[in-house]
Amino acid sequence: MVPDINGPDGVHGIAVLLHPHPDFGGSRFHPFIDGLFRRLPEVGVGAVRIDFASADQLAARTDVSAALDAGMTRWPKSPLVLVGYSFGAGIAASVSDDRISGWYLLAPPTDSLAGAPIGSDPRPKAIVVPEHDQFFPPEATARAVAGWASTTVTTAPNADHFLGHVDPIVYEAMAWIGRIATPDTP
Repeated sequence: MVPDINGPDGVHGIAVLLHPHPDFGGSRFHPFIDGLFRRLPEVGVGAVRIDFASADQLAARTDVSAALDAGMTRWPKSPLVLVGYSFGAGIAASVSDDRISGWYLLAPPTDSLAGAPIGSDPRPKAIVVPEHDQFFPPEATARAVAGWASTTVTTAPNADHFLGHVDPIVYEAMAWIGRIATPDTP
């Protein structure tokens, strides 16, 4: 696993981007992940993306740790947001690391949320569920995270699990990530 890194030296924050399930075509080039990777530096956030070596959850968490290391090596002391979509969101929910300032989870698998270590964590979490998600509907996700600390759950209108037109979701994610990863910038 060799991470892709995008952003100049002077970024104010970092986002580590985790893609959908690798066994079903998910990669670091998924339009949502790629859109964030290319656009986040415009708002002062460096981006790190990886391809998971496998769908094994332990191996995936190891990949995430290496991506966090790569981001912090490139931009030490920068606030870091862990961002995941689908499988990547499930993996992100399983990673509680002191270097993380917040989590952005898009279409997370509801089974990955039950008992997730970040549920009681006071750091901010945004969970976005496509309005017509055929696998993990908004109601099931809301139930799975009821009682989570510092968590907002919103719905991406007119989208199913595969998202369709991703630009509106990318821009909404960028705004949230920017607020968490660059809190002290004008």
